[in-house]
Amino acid sequence: MASVVGCTGTTSCNLAITNSHRLAKEIQRKFLELKLDTDDDLRDSSIKISGCPNSCGQHEIATIGFYGGGGRMGKNMYPLYAMSLGGRADGQAMLGLTCMKVPAKRVIPVILKIIEIFKSEKKPGESLNSWVHRVIDGHGGPIVKSITGIKQILQPIVTVPAVEVDMDFYADYGSDGGFHAKTGKGECAA
Repeated sequence: MASVVGCTGTTSCNLAITNSHRLAKEIQRKFLELKLDTDDDLRDSSIKISGCPNSCGQHEIATIGFYGGGGRMGKNMYPLYAMSLGGRADGQAMLGLTCMKVPAKRVIPVILKIIEIFKSEKKPGESLNSWVHRVIDGHGGPIVKSITGIKQILQPIVTVPAVEVDMDFYADYGSDGGFHAKTGKGECAA
Protein backbone atom coordinates (compact mmCIF):
# COMPACT_ATOMS: atom_id res chain seq x y z
CA MET A 1 0.00 0.00 0.00
CA ALA A 2 2.98 2.31 0.45
CA SER A 3 3.71 1.88 -3.27
CA VAL A 4 1.00 4.32 -4.28
CA VAL A 5 0.21 4.46 -8.00
CA GLY A 6 -0.44 7.89 -9.45
CA CYS A 7 -0.70 8.96 -13.07
CA THR A 8 1.44 11.92 -14.17
CA GLY A 9 -1.37 14.36 -13.42
CA THR A 10 -0.82 18.03 -14.11
CA THR A 11 2.96 17.58 -14.16
CA SER A 12 2.74 16.56 -17.83
CA CYS A 13 -0.83 15.70 -18.88
CA ASN A 14 -3.04 18.21 -20.67
CA LEU A 15 -6.19 16.45 -19.50
CA ALA A 16 -5.35 16.29 -15.80
CA ILE A 17 -7.07 18.52 -13.29
CA THR A 18 -4.97 17.70 -10.21
CA ASN A 19 -1.35 16.80 -9.47
CA SER A 20 -1.99 13.14 -8.73
CA HIS A 21 1.68 12.19 -9.12
CA ARG A 22 2.74 14.56 -6.35
CA LEU A 23 -0.11 13.45 -4.08
CA ALA A 24 0.99 9.82 -4.55
CA LYS A 25 4.53 10.79 -3.49
CA GLU A 26 3.20 12.63 -0.41
CA ILE A 27 1.13 9.59 0.64
CA GLN A 28 4.14 7.32 0.14
CA ARG A 29 6.33 9.66 2.22
CA LYS A 30 3.77 9.65 5.06
CA PHE A 31 3.41 5.86 4.98
CA LEU A 32 7.18 5.39 5.16
CA GLU A 33 7.41 7.95 7.98
CA LEU A 34 4.76 6.04 9.96
CA LYS A 35 6.31 2.66 8.97
CA LEU A 36 2.99 1.51 7.50
CA ASP A 37 4.95 -0.09 4.65
CA THR A 38 5.79 -2.98 7.02
CA ASP A 39 2.21 -3.56 8.22
CA ASP A 40 1.08 -7.02 7.05
CA ASP A 41 -2.59 -6.04 7.40
CA LEU A 42 -2.10 -3.57 4.53
CA ARG A 43 -0.05 -5.76 2.15
CA ASP A 44 -2.87 -6.88 -0.16
CA SER A 45 -4.36 -3.38 -0.37
CA SER A 46 -3.65 -0.62 -2.87
CA ILE A 47 -4.02 3.12 -3.34
CA LYS A 48 -4.29 4.41 -6.91
CA ILE A 49 -4.79 7.99 -8.04
CA SER A 50 -5.80 9.55 -11.36
CA GLY A 51 -5.58 13.29 -12.02
CA CYS A 52 -8.96 13.22 -13.78
CA PRO A 53 -11.81 10.74 -14.31
CA ASN A 54 -9.96 9.05 -17.22
CA SER A 55 -8.37 6.44 -14.92
CA CYS A 56 -4.78 6.39 -16.16
CA GLY A 57 -3.85 5.68 -12.52
CA GLN A 58 -6.41 2.84 -12.46
CA HIS A 59 -8.17 4.30 -9.42
CA GLU A 60 -11.29 2.22 -10.07
CA ILE A 61 -9.52 -1.08 -9.22
CA ALA A 62 -7.81 0.09 -6.02
CA THR A 63 -8.75 -0.74 -2.45
CA ILE A 64 -8.79 3.05 -2.00
CA GLY A 65 -8.95 4.99 -5.26
CA PHE A 66 -9.08 8.69 -6.08
CA TYR A 67 -9.68 10.71 -9.24
CA GLY A 68 -9.10 14.43 -9.49
CA GLY A 69 -11.46 17.31 -9.93
CA GLY A 70 -12.14 20.70 -8.42
CA GLY A 71 -14.32 22.13 -5.70
CA ARG A 72 -15.44 25.65 -4.98
CA MET A 73 -15.99 27.64 -1.80
CA GLY A 74 -17.43 30.99 -2.80
CA LYS A 75 -15.11 32.39 -5.50
CA ASN A 76 -12.18 30.20 -4.54
CA MET A 77 -11.43 26.81 -6.08
CA TYR A 78 -9.52 23.94 -4.45
CA PRO A 79 -8.26 20.58 -5.72
CA LEU A 80 -10.61 17.73 -4.93
CA TYR A 81 -10.68 13.96 -5.39
CA ALA A 82 -13.61 11.58 -5.67
CA MET A 83 -12.78 8.60 -3.44
CA SER A 84 -13.80 5.05 -4.20
CA LEU A 85 -13.45 1.99 -2.03
CA GLY A 86 -13.23 -1.72 -2.74
CA GLY A 87 -11.92 -1.94 -6.28
CA ARG A 88 -9.98 -5.04 -7.25
CA ALA A 89 -8.59 -6.93 -10.24
CA ASP A 90 -7.32 -10.09 -8.59
CA GLY A 91 -9.32 -12.70 -10.44
CA GLN A 92 -12.51 -11.36 -8.93
CA ALA A 93 -12.77 -8.01 -10.74
CA MET A 94 -14.81 -5.27 -9.09
CA LEU A 95 -14.92 -1.53 -9.63
CA GLY A 96 -14.64 0.54 -6.48
CA LEU A 97 -17.72 2.28 -5.16
CA THR A 98 -17.43 6.06 -5.29
CA CYS A 99 -18.38 7.14 -1.81
CA MET A 100 -17.37 10.76 -1.22
CA LYS A 101 -15.36 13.76 -2.37
CA VAL A 102 -12.17 14.53 -0.49
CA PRO A 103 -10.21 17.80 -0.79
CA ALA A 104 -6.61 17.11 -1.91
CA LYS A 105 -5.12 18.38 1.35
CA ARG A 106 -7.37 16.01 3.32
CA VAL A 107 -6.60 12.80 1.35
CA ILE A 108 -3.80 11.70 3.69
CA PRO A 109 -5.82 12.27 6.91
CA VAL A 110 -8.76 10.41 5.33
CA ILE A 111 -6.61 7.40 4.42
CA LEU A 112 -5.07 7.34 7.89
CA LYS A 113 -8.54 7.53 9.48
CA ILE A 114 -9.76 4.61 7.35
CA ILE A 115 -6.75 2.58 8.50
CA GLU A 116 -7.44 3.57 12.13
CA ILE A 117 -11.09 2.47 11.84
CA PHE A 118 -10.00 -0.77 10.18
CA LYS A 119 -7.49 -1.51 12.97
CA SER A 120 -10.17 -1.02 15.62
CA GLU A 121 -12.80 -3.17 13.87
CA LYS A 122 -10.91 -5.90 12.00
CA LYS A 123 -11.37 -9.56 12.73
CA PRO A 124 -8.28 -11.65 13.60
CA GLY A 125 -6.15 -12.16 10.48
CA GLU A 126 -8.30 -9.81 8.38
CA SER A 127 -6.63 -7.46 5.90
CA LEU A 128 -7.73 -3.93 5.00
CA ASN A 129 -8.85 -5.17 1.59
CA SER A 130 -11.16 -7.86 3.02
CA TRP A 131 -12.47 -5.48 5.72
CA VAL A 132 -13.39 -2.88 3.07
CA HIS A 133 -15.34 -5.52 1.14
CA ARG A 134 -17.12 -6.58 4.32
CA VAL A 135 -18.12 -2.94 4.93
CA ILE A 136 -19.26 -2.53 1.31
CA ASP A 137 -21.48 -5.59 1.77
CA GLY A 138 -23.00 -3.93 4.87
CA HIS A 139 -21.46 -6.38 7.35
CA GLY A 140 -18.91 -4.13 9.03
CA GLY A 141 -18.09 -3.87 12.69
CA PRO A 142 -19.83 -2.26 15.65
CA ILE A 143 -18.90 1.32 14.67
CA VAL A 144 -18.79 1.13 10.87
CA LYS A 145 -21.38 -1.21 9.43
CA SER A 146 -21.48 0.18 5.88
CA ILE A 147 -20.12 2.84 3.53
CA THR A 148 -22.57 5.29 5.14
CA GLY A 149 -20.79 4.79 8.47
CA ILE A 150 -17.40 5.55 6.90
CA LYS A 151 -18.80 8.72 5.32
CA GLN A 152 -20.20 9.91 8.65
CA ILE A 153 -16.88 9.43 10.43
CA LEU A 154 -14.89 11.11 7.63
CA GLN A 155 -17.22 14.09 7.18
CA PRO A 156 -15.52 16.34 9.78
CA ILE A 157 -12.13 15.70 8.12
CA VAL A 158 -13.31 16.78 4.64
CA THR A 159 -14.97 20.00 5.78
CA VAL A 160 -13.75 22.93 3.68
CA PRO A 161 -12.21 25.82 5.66
CA ALA A 162 -12.55 29.46 4.64
CA VAL A 163 -9.68 30.71 2.50
CA GLU A 164 -8.71 33.15 5.30
CA VAL A 165 -8.32 30.25 7.73
CA ASP A 166 -6.18 27.95 5.56
CA MET A 167 -4.77 29.41 2.33
CA ASP A 168 -2.66 26.27 1.66
CA PHE A 169 -5.83 24.18 1.46
CA TYR A 170 -6.70 25.98 -1.80
CA ALA A 171 -3.42 25.09 -3.55
CA ASP A 172 -2.61 21.74 -5.15
CA TYR A 173 0.39 19.68 -4.10
CA GLY A 174 3.51 21.01 -5.81
CA SER A 175 1.94 24.41 -6.50
CA ASP A 176 2.40 27.70 -4.70
CA GLY A 177 -0.39 29.48 -6.55
CA GLY A 178 -4.14 29.25 -6.48
CA PHE A 179 -5.94 26.28 -7.98
CA HIS A 180 -7.98 26.49 -11.19
CA ALA A 181 -9.70 23.45 -12.67
CA LYS A 182 -8.87 23.79 -16.34
CA THR A 183 -7.48 21.34 -18.81
CA GLY A 184 -5.28 21.85 -21.83
CA LYS A 185 -5.90 20.82 -25.41
CA GLY A 186 -6.72 17.13 -25.64
CA GLU A 187 -4.19 14.59 -26.85
CA CYS A 188 -6.58 12.50 -28.94
CA ALA A 189 -6.82 13.08 -32.67
CA ALA A 190 -10.45 11.89 -32.79
